[in-house]
Amino acid sequence: MIRVLKDPLIRRFISASFFAAAFVWVAVRYFDVETEVVWVLLTFSVLFVLGLIVVGFMLTPLVRLFRREPTLLSKIGEPADEENVSRTPEDE
Repeated sequence: MIRVLKDPLIRRFISASFFAAAFVWVAVRYFDVETEVVWVLLTFSVLFVLGLIVVGFMLTPLVRLFRREPTLLSKIGEPADEENVSRTPEDE
């Protein structure tokens, strides 16, 4: 359990959840924000994040097509770089 709490992502999630809950509590308690407004904000926030996840899943194949690295077969016909060629004592 201690190893899980030392993970920086878990720490950020816990602290972000704490501060979000404190923000909502202060808004409802001291600024007379209606609870229904907070629930609508929460609902739209969750829908927005889920929508971004779906868009990310849909755009991932398109991004991979444009960022494709050259394969080994496509490198066969290319001249070798001087830095990557190993030298033998006969070359010197």
